[in-house]
Amino acid sequence: MSTNTETELTDHQAEIDRVGERGEQWVRQYDQEFSRMPKGTHVIINCRTGEYVTGPTSLRAIDAYARRFGRKEPGYVIEVGGGVVVGWGGGIV
Repeated sequence: MSTNTETELTDHQAEIDRVGERGEQWVRQYDQEFSRMPKGTHVIINCRTGEYVTGPTSLRAIDAYARRFGRKEPGYVIEVGGGVVVGWGGGIV
């Protein structure tokens, strides 16, 4: 593995870690609000702004997130009553 590739992987992992940490902070901040949502609601939080979208499935929530924030904006996904689904730092795959 080249030094550039190793550096890129390290940078990418650092961004993922930052998104995860920030996402967890937003989840704690919105805890009461999320607890009033129906179990199984998928929530994607914009890690930069704290704004979020919801959907009955992860696919619907991802579509709503992409329409509102674009595909490059870091987000953090949870399922109400189900824990963390995924966090990402490089956009929606």
